[in-house]
Amino acid sequence: MSEKILLNWKGGEIEVDTLGCKMVPIFNFNGKKIKPLHEPDWLNDDSDEFNSLPGILKNLKGEFPCVPFGINSPVEEITKDWVKSYSEKPYVVNEPHGYSSNKNWELVDKKSHKLEFKIKYPENDLVDYLVRSIEVNDDQLNKIFCTLQIHVKNDCELPIGLHPMLRIPKNMSKIKIKPGNFKFGLNYPGLVLKDKTLGAIGKEFSTLESVEGYNGNILDLSQPPFDGNFEDLFQLCGIDGNMSLENFEENYKFNFTWNPHHFSSVLMWVSNKGRVEYPWNSNHVTIGFEPISSAFGLSTHVSLNKENPISKRNVATSVKLYKDDPLVTDYSFSINAL
Repeated sequence: MSEKILLNWKGGEIEVDTLGCKMVPIFNFNGKKIKPLHEPDWLNDDSDEFNSLPGILKNLKGEFPCVPFGINSPVEEITKDWVKSYSEKPYVVNEPHGYSSNKNWELVDKKSHKLEFKIKYPENDLVDYLVRSIEVNDDQLNKIFCTLQIHVKNDCELPIGLHPMLRIPKNMSKIKIKPGNFKFGLNYPGLVLKDKTLGAIGKEFSTLESVEGYNGNILDLSQPPFDGNFEDLFQLCGIDGNMSLENFEENYKFNFTWNPHHFSSVLMWVSNKGRVEYPWNSNHVTIGFEPISSAFGLSTHVSLNKENPISKRNVATSVKLYKDDPLVTDYSFSINAL
């Protein structure tokens, strides 16, 4: 059974669900409770349909690590430049976005201002275990510090990612997503969901405000939600490790920073009432703004193939991991006034 672990400080409260180690912060800010990350509407369901969902969907909320990053779902109408590197072959332990996203973590240490969690991987996985810490400081009320350690059984290479999802107001034009500098942006090289595609397949862009749409229109991806029913993916390749979101409805700026040497791109997952089946029910709206070293969310075999079109442009789609030198990566979330 999963547990919900709370961390309180003067700046607010953090809830961590041990299923996937999913973190949802609530900031005390300017006399308000500010919840910048997403929670879906099915979290309290107890139906048979709910119980049959993979762990990642049962509580698809907040932010969580994905090791390895990727899902081996088939891609329709994949573009020619991706065919050579394309694969639907599953990873050795075939869980969507990795074992850690779908199973329970263990709380190994709880202090007044710090939580530490660990998850041990199956014997046949390349990963040995992960350690995740979440820390706050009463001298920095509006900031959350996170660390992820990746320990592997032998030297290897894998795509990895972080998976924060932004809470999107229902009203239009109430937020503005401002990514850091990136080398180039790519629309998904196929259909994420037939008849629900937002971007023109395989096209390139240089700014979120000007992205070619599926019907030839120009999209502004920086200001969700979008008018219509869409499910799509976009990758900001070679990004500098920064983003911010301005919320004009509640007058705050949400900031996210990470190490671009560990996560070279961002996957923007646009979930805009596109999926009709349970638990989505044509009612799910979020933007995943996910730091990755991966080729979109394609299978691990695509990301590891140096012939994939992102890797060929010198943007890493995987990271080298060493048995005797665990990868330790730090990242943070903060909030301030507009």
